[in-house]
Amino acid sequence: MQEWKPRGRDVVIGGVPWLARCADKARAKAEGTIGDYIYPCPIDQRFLAEAGISPEDFMELATKAKDDDELVAAFLEKSRRKDWSGFQP
Repeated sequence: MQEWKPRGRDVVIGGVPWLARCADKARAKAEGTIGDYIYPCPIDQRFLAEAGISPEDFMELATKAKDDDELVAAFLEKSRRKDWSGFQP
C-alpha cells in the first residue's frame, strides 16, 4: 500500500504557490488520512496568514471545492492578498 502524499512544494495552481499542497493537507486532515504530515504546518500558517484566512476556514474552503479551478476562485475571492507572484514558501 502506497502512503498518501500531498502535491509537491513547487506545484503552483492559479498563480498561487503552496495552495495545492496546503489544500491537499487540509482535505486529508478533514478526512483523517493525513498520516505523518501536519496541517497547518508553519509554512501553511505563514501562507494562510498572508491570505488572511484561518486554518479552519481554509479547510472548509478546500473540502467544498470540487476541483482546482473552484479552489483557486474561492481562495482568491477570500484572500486579502491578490498577487501571489512574489510569495516564497
